[in-house]
This record gives sequence, C-alpha cells and structure tokens, in this order.
Amino acid sequence: MGHGTRLLLETPEKMLALGQRLGAILFDGAVIGLSGPLGAGKTTLARGIADGMRIDDGYVVSSPTYTIMQSYPCLERVLHHLDLYRITGSDDLDSTGYRDHVGGNTVLIVEWPEREPSVLTSENLIINIDYREKGRDVTLLPAGDLYEKLVEQLVSKELSTR
Repeated sequence: MGHGTRLLLETPEKMLALGQRLGAILFDGAVIGLSGPLGAGKTTLARGIADGMRIDDGYVVSSPTYTIMQSYPCLERVLHHLDLYRITGSDDLDSTGYRDHVGGNTVLIVEWPEREPSVLTSENLIINIDYREKGRDVTLLPAGDLYEKLVEQLVSKELSTR
C-alpha cells in the first residue's frame, strides 16, 4: 500500500463534488471505505457518490448509524451504505445480511471500516478524511489495479477542473 493521494478540500461543497465525480466513474462491485473522525464529512462524501451514481429521485443518503445498512437505487446499480460506528463485532454485521448484497451491479460504501476490516474486499479504495485548520485533508488509498486507475481518473478530473 502506497502513501496514497492527498487532496485538500476547503469546503463541504468540494467534498460533495469529489463524491459526485467519484460516483460517476465507479464500476460494478466497487467497495469504498470511508475513515475519519465524527463530523469529518464521510456522509457528505457518500451523498456526493450517490449523486454521481444518479440516485433515484426521492432518496437522500443519511448516515445509517442506527440501521447499520441502507440501500439506495441508482441509475445503473444499487448503492449499499454501511455504517459500522455502532457495531460490536462481526455477528452484529452478519445480522444485516450485507454479504447478500455485495458484488454484481452494486457499490458498497463502508463508514468506519476499521471497526470490522473483514467487510472490505481485498481490492478496494479507502478514503481517509482528516480535520485541517482550513477544510479537510482527504487521502485516497487504492488497493488493486482497478482502484489505482479509478484514483488516477478521479484525480486527473480533479486537476482539470481548476
């Protein structure tokens, strides 16, 4: 695992925009882990990803802290949003049945993946979000060729929009 690609995002709008660009280029079966302290912007990023995936009208991504998993129909695939903040172990997680929904034409976003790393497939993209004095420090950590290409594509778009 390399050092990752770092971006500084000054506003929640930029976090949302990053998510929108990422959502627009995701592929079937993609697994994205979102790490960072409470309030850092994980759900904002997830909301952007859903927008980029063209989430169906009438659905709004909210943090699934209490339900552990929420699913959202999008244009070409279903988005499963897992929040592990409150889980107490893998049994808790298995009770959600999330494994039945992974792969195929789905995208899985996992908040707090460090609480149950077995959730992640061996190839994935971890996005670490950290507080900075001005905005958020976002580090993209791809594991596997598909995800490295995804990050390259995302970042080349990022740079070309300035």
